[in-house]
Amino acid sequence: MDIGGAGRGAAGGPAAVRATGLMKTLGPGNFDLGDIEVESLPDSLSIVHGPDPHSTRPEWPLIQRVCTSLRERVESIVTEGHFPLVVGGDHALAVGSMAGVARSFHKTGRPTPGLIWFDAHGDLNTPETSPSGNPHGMPAAALLGFGVPPFDEVIGPHGYFDGARTAFVGCRDLDDGEKTRFNDSGPHLFGGDRFRNERPEDLADRVLDLVAPNGAPFALSFDIDVLDPVHAPGVNLRVNDGLDPDTVRRVLRRFADHGGMIAMDVVEVDPTSDRDGVTAGLAVELTGVALGTSIVSA
Repeated sequence: MDIGGAGRGAAGGPAAVRATGLMKTLGPGNFDLGDIEVESLPDSLSIVHGPDPHSTRPEWPLIQRVCTSLRERVESIVTEGHFPLVVGGDHALAVGSMAGVARSFHKTGRPTPGLIWFDAHGDLNTPETSPSGNPHGMPAAALLGFGVPPFDEVIGPHGYFDGARTAFVGCRDLDDGEKTRFNDSGPHLFGGDRFRNERPEDLADRVLDLVAPNGAPFALSFDIDVLDPVHAPGVNLRVNDGLDPDTVRRVLRRFADHGGMIAMDVVEVDPTSDRDGVTAGLAVELTGVALGTSIVSA
């Protein structure tokens, strides 16, 4: 899916990630369940980027249907005790995948897991605050209950996460409306600037203490644009001064060592902007680092 983004291209992300060796990296006992169908926008309609406070852009119904299908698929996988790895595609899909995780936990009487959002952007806009109106800039806001009506319909009453147990890591491009969402009680911001002065492992430990204390479960939504575009050029919206691959590896190893990860997205790989498949390759490698041995054979 790329109709939720700032431009076309990320729809090819899943195929590029597969072709770069995702299943080989994951190892035996893991299964590719194929794609969620994404409808094409009719030729008579076109996406016009810009403020959309009333969510009237024509792609919204298509995105809702994709996210609803994904939510149902992920909820079933988690309820059955397996680990869903969702590959995208633009980040709007996280409304479906992460709501599916939260709903499964609610259905089985377990507390909602923590949430870690790795991204150059906050994705904390609502239709009223978004300068671009792009749906991929709103999934985190929706999942934390800030109010994104088209996404709220997908999430339902039991698909939300607790801001106190949510951390945004590597963010460096926040709109004014997004900046107001952060406070001491959560959600918590670990911006890219903090990695200049602190060890990645120490920051990772702080994140885990807030999001997944005492080995509690957590989900990870990982946008590849958290990396600096020098290293990962194949993304929809490049933001300079990003993290380098080694820093991200060190953080993700800490997450893997924790052992509580129960679901993961890897999104926003755009092969049309990539250079010799380097971004898709990093997406595969870093997914393997993050998961370690935490994916349980089905």
